[in-house]
Amino acid sequence: MPKNQWEKRVEVFHYVYSTLISDINNKHIIKKAFEQFTFSADQMKIIEYYANNKQNIIDLISSKLQNNWTWERISIVTQAILIASYSESQALIIDKKVIIDQALITANKYCEPNQKNFINAILDKIIK
Repeated sequence: MPKNQWEKRVEVFHYVYSTLISDINNKHIIKKAFEQFTFSADQMKIIEYYANNKQNIIDLISSKLQNNWTWERISIVTQAILIASYSESQALIIDKKVIIDQALITANKYCEPNQKNFINAILDKIIK
């Protein structure tokens, strides 16, 4: 049965999450994607963007955090949603509203309820 768009986004989110929890460096991100997952061409574009820009994405998100927050204080699940969503927005031509709405649907399933507003605010600031 073919996967819908949200299911494909969740797969990318799961992949980003797995790289964050295992602290995989950028040169091994693409290799792991081919070894452990079966991704579509669009999903691979998102993962390639992530692999090539991981630290820049983290720095961008960090620059939008309030003074008392750091990247390390954000749960890894929330980090993965932010990274996957931002990477998709840059790798594919998709409306900002769609990216944020889909991120919030993912957050509903995988995050604490209080994370939705945080994810919404950060994505609104970083996605053009």
